[in-house]
Amino acid sequence: MTKYKEFLNAETNKSEFLFNATLLKIGENVLQNSNSKDYKIVTLGFNLPNGQEVERTAMCYASNYEKGVEVGKDYLCNLSFDEEGNPQIRMSHLNNAERASAEDFAGLFQAEKQLIEDDLVM
Repeated sequence: MTKYKEFLNAETNKSEFLFNATLLKIGENVLQNSNSKDYKIVTLGFNLPNGQEVERTAMCYASNYEKGVEVGKDYLCNLSFDEEGNPQIRMSHLNNAERASAEDFAGLFQAEKQLIEDDLVM
């Protein structure tokens, strides 16, 4: 199930959403947006908020795909809405790496005694 994290875009003062999606296809053609930034169209697989599994297209800017992206991996995506209310999805090169768990750091804060005395710290 896809989880969406809402945040406020400081530049536009509008809500946007972050989510992970699986990269299914990478377009071959390099296109340019109105700011002359190169991008490719990619196809992503993810779940809509209602749970429906879908495939949708998104933009992946050159600054992301040039770092290397692979079909079949999950990548962080950004969902925003244009002035007409149409969704715009942009895929980054950041993948869904395995996050650290509490077990990874078990025992770190469980020392019985502080190793350095407070009065020795400047």
